[in-house]
Amino acid sequence: MTGSGRAGFLRRRKAMEMGGSQEPKAAEWPFKLPESMSPEEVEAVRRRVEEVSARAQYGWGHTTDFGAFTKAGVLEDNYLNIAGYWDALGWWPGDMSGLKAVDIGCFTGGLSLLMAHRGAAEVVAVDEIPEHLEQCSLMCELFDVGSVRPLKASVYELPELVEKGSFDLVVLSGVLYHLSDMLVGLLVVRDLLKVGGQVLIEGTAVGDDEHSYANFGRFALGVWWQPSTGCVKDMCEFMGLSEVEVRMYRPDRCLARARKTSEEEIPFRRGLNYKFGDLWDARPRTMDGNEMAVRPREGE
Repeated sequence: MTGSGRAGFLRRRKAMEMGGSQEPKAAEWPFKLPESMSPEEVEAVRRRVEEVSARAQYGWGHTTDFGAFTKAGVLEDNYLNIAGYWDALGWWPGDMSGLKAVDIGCFTGGLSLLMAHRGAAEVVAVDEIPEHLEQCSLMCELFDVGSVRPLKASVYELPELVEKGSFDLVVLSGVLYHLSDMLVGLLVVRDLLKVGGQVLIEGTAVGDDEHSYANFGRFALGVWWQPSTGCVKDMCEFMGLSEVEVRMYRPDRCLARARKTSEEEIPFRRGLNYKFGDLWDARPRTMDGNEMAVRPREGE
């Protein structure tokens, strides 16, 4: 990255950090229960929500406005703030008509339902916790959303369960740092995407563009890893994603996007828990150990 390019990146990143008037407007939640519901029907819905919530270890996921009442969630309404940032950045379209999307780690399904409301033809809502997926299924039922398909699976199982190369968009919000193997998770995402498709990432991070590392999170808050922003970019690129952009939007969290621009296999495949045709390096690996400490700058 050139000096002026890096300075521009830092200015853009600082402008997008949370705080004051610079924070974009949160996305609006478009769903409500029918106004024609009687108080008795509303109470029956409330009881169902509470029953489903009680079955999950940490309760309800996304704070949800049902119109007649609001159900608070452990993740609060952060999903609407994240969607608002993606809107402000122009990273995803307001009109998703005809698009096919995957929401990995969907929990209550807030982002899945938002994409369905914007016209997505199909949204595969993925979660490995059945009690989380039950919340998403209930939301789809209560708001009569038929284009969301809940799927119980871990990210590592997806290549066997959904068609590779068939999705326009993958959402990986609050997920990457929960994965024991972030590299394989990103490789799965890459294989799910069509050429031209993109992934949107949100997650905990350290704002360090020069160094590529991931702190071990000791599973505090469910975090296995806290990668630097340089590490997020590197991992995306080494797993075959291009046009990677990473920026901090809170002191400890980042937003990132990347695109699949070709079907070419990744160059280094040894040691990855994934099925490959062969394990020969597609390009000579560097023998310079300094590359492990400092990110190679673009153009150098």
